[in-house]
Amino acid sequence: VRPLFNPRDRLDGPCDDCAVVSDRSSDAWLFTTDRVPADLRAFELGILDSRGLGTYLARLNLSDIAACGGSPVGLLLNVGLPRDFAFTDFVALCKGFARVANKHNCTVLGGDISDSAELSISATAVGRVPSGQVLSRRGAKPGDTIFVSRPIGLTPAALAYFVNPGSQLELKPYDVRRLARQFTSLEPMLDLGRLLAASHSCSSCMDNTDGIGNCLEELSAASGVAFVIKRRALRFPLLVKRVADGVATDILQLALGPGADFSLVGTLRGQWDSRTATERFGRNLVTIGYVERGAGVFVEDERRRTVLDVRAWNYFLQS
Repeated sequence: VRPLFNPRDRLDGPCDDCAVVSDRSSDAWLFTTDRVPADLRAFELGILDSRGLGTYLARLNLSDIAACGGSPVGLLLNVGLPRDFAFTDFVALCKGFARVANKHNCTVLGGDISDSAELSISATAVGRVPSGQVLSRRGAKPGDTIFVSRPIGLTPAALAYFVNPGSQLELKPYDVRRLARQFTSLEPMLDLGRLLAASHSCSSCMDNTDGIGNCLEELSAASGVAFVIKRRALRFPLLVKRVADGVATDILQLALGPGADFSLVGTLRGQWDSRTATERFGRNLVTIGYVERGAGVFVEDERRRTVLDVRAWNYFLQS
């Protein structure tokens, strides 16, 4: 199925984390937009307050800039407010949004405010990247190495823990705080994105806002290649294992399932191991597999290879 707005799959159209617009300067412009729904789980559960909702929205949009290797220039905030939304909460939301923008040397350029039947907030981010360094989802080649840039599974584990209050799982207070920080404290990985772009070693990249499994499937499809994940390379944090056991869920299904951590997921040209990748880019990059000819995403262990089949986040299907 060809994209409705970009049937020729051009780099300057939809299908990547940002749309790319080139002019005659040495930089290309990046544009992206994203929305935080009124029923965001962390907000419903009280983990995020109104200020936290603003910070989350800004991080969500700036993470797309990071995925393309760019530097943010500006943000626009668009807010639809129900009549019972407190003015103090609106101010807190705006302050949280502005705090993240300031932290990443980005200007809030304006936006729009209107009334709405429910809370609706979205933003648009604008960035720049040197021409010829734009990271895309579409460049993975056979022989490349698959990487992730944050520990796998903590956000899905947080969702599983906080939305199952009746489970028998008991965690230490510091573990609960660690899970809550998956919603409150993760920043977009802008520095890493720029390093990957400048290295010319990153053949494909996107950010994780729907789940690692979903990222792998989208990158594989966009590049027209097969991704093979080495089961033994998926070193899940012990806390993720504890949550999976506690909610009686297969750890692979849990850890690669729905959950945003604003990590970067992609491929490096040629063969890399985790130590070399981490030394090169100054971040804890974990290499988890390789690219080969074909299509689809597979998990490989010593005995067999199976098709990766995990549930991704989908607003139209999610309960």
